[in-house]
Amino acid sequence: MLPKYVFKYWFEHGGTCIWSMNDYARNKFGYAIDNEKLPISKALVDELYALEAEYHGYLDWDYPPSPSPWTLNEKNDFKNRANELYLKLKLELGSDFEIINEIDRCVE
Repeated sequence: MLPKYVFKYWFEHGGTCIWSMNDYARNKFGYAIDNEKLPISKALVDELYALEAEYHGYLDWDYPPSPSPWTLNEKNDFKNRANELYLKLKLELGSDFEIINEIDRCVE
């Protein structure tokens, strides 16, 4: 039996939201994963890119150490949509992939 590709689903400021977490995944996809390299639908790729772009607004770019300009409702809405996308990603990737959901840690 082949090992699983293990990913972390986590948003980075100005970056991707899918990261390789084991050598098997890194050897095939690299560390920071380009969504278009994944065996998923174009619609899901587009949804991932849209949420990545939206996350850019979570940080106060004028003074990054300050609290996020997002309200609690905006944070919760983003988390809910990100978790829905996680479930879609998990479904489309299938059983050869394990995805660790870290959404709660990147939106506090």
